[in-house]
Amino acid sequence: MIQNATHDARQLRLVLLVVGAAVTYQAVLCALHTVGFPMSRAIIGAAEFLILAASFPLLFPRVLPGVMILAAFSGGMLCLLALLRGGLDIKAFRDLLIPFCFYWAGRNVGEPAIADKALKLILIVVLFFAFFELLALDVYTQVFNIFSYYVSTGGLEEITEYERDSRLQMNGIRPEGIGRTLLPWLLDSHRVSSVFLEPVSLGNFATIVAAWGLAKERSQVREGLFFIGAAVVLIVLADSRFALLSVGFLMVARVLFNGWASYLPFLLPLALLGLLVGIGLFGHNIHGDDYVGRLASSGRSLIEFDVPLLLGYGHNGGFPDQGYAYSLSKFGLVLVMVLWLAFWLIPAPDDQARRFRCYAGIYIALILCVSGSSLFAMKTAGLLWFLFGVVMKQPAGAEKLKQKSRTMHAAHRNARLPAVPVP
Repeated sequence: MIQNATHDARQLRLVLLVVGAAVTYQAVLCALHTVGFPMSRAIIGAAEFLILAASFPLLFPRVLPGVMILAAFSGGMLCLLALLRGGLDIKAFRDLLIPFCFYWAGRNVGEPAIADKALKLILIVVLFFAFFELLALDVYTQVFNIFSYYVSTGGLEEITEYERDSRLQMNGIRPEGIGRTLLPWLLDSHRVSSVFLEPVSLGNFATIVAAWGLAKERSQVREGLFFIGAAVVLIVLADSRFALLSVGFLMVARVLFNGWASYLPFLLPLALLGLLVGIGLFGHNIHGDDYVGRLASSGRSLIEFDVPLLLGYGHNGGFPDQGYAYSLSKFGLVLVMVLWLAFWLIPAPDDQARRFRCYAGIYIALILCVSGSSLFAMKTAGLLWFLFGVVMKQPAGAEKLKQKSRTMHAAHRNARLPAVPVP
């Protein structure tokens, strides 16, 4: 019992170190940038490498052959695409390394109770900085000069036509004429971003947290309601319309998608691709930075795909806010289909695992409609794939610990038996 408790405490510390760092590292780098240590894309890449390296203690206890085979196949496909393109796309490797490492780490932890504790502590940090930003915006931006940080790291072009007063990201304020969607009578046009530096990522984080809460068993209703409630608060603060829509879909899925129906989201990308292509074909006059405008733009890009681009070795001109076009051009149709199929073929041990995979699949399919590479951002992707690994409930070393515990109990019991005299 003591050994199990010690093992769980060590696992919790490692999880907080790795997953907590993945969630907050951008905020730490932004704070350092604000106090005088200029940041760059190279430094961000180095920070992500250190976080992945910190996950190694969670990977070493057990090698997962399936993950290794899939990673090797993915690496081989990306190298083949590099030969056909005439250049190596490092970001493609990075985009796939994050889900492989965090899923592997979560699978080796395999204890939802540990993930619950870690996620609650991470939520406390996120909520603290969210209300700090909401209630003391001037002080918050003195700590996190978000706009300057993104300009320095190449995420934004510096505005020279006029003096910009706000230190927030460009989407940190709802423009005039659009306005806030959630509680406009109580909150102003400011959209909270907390440690994620941009409200879009905070909304994505909230969606993942809500999916975790909705996947809980009925016997864990209080745990589930805590995560769902925290997610709703974050969605309101971030004024995330995508998260509001996504969580609504997840709630419907909780009611309707049970048993074999939990596998229906496997077909969702096909339906959404058809929808995007249809909007692209018939929505020539639809433009704008709203949902319909993004869908139309994504559809028009998909219509223009030729065979090389579809297979991943054509010219990649960049696809902002167009996740399906980004993924197909970056990885190629073959690798995308293999990865999606592998995601659904992983054996799920119980209904909670099947539900969370269902909700994660819905989230993935939806976010690719309106966002370019957000699905692969470490600050949210790390948590998503770690939780997906954990919910498989197959911790590394569990059988060894149980066997050792049984051996110790047997030895203790035998030591208390009275000696039998030999005649």
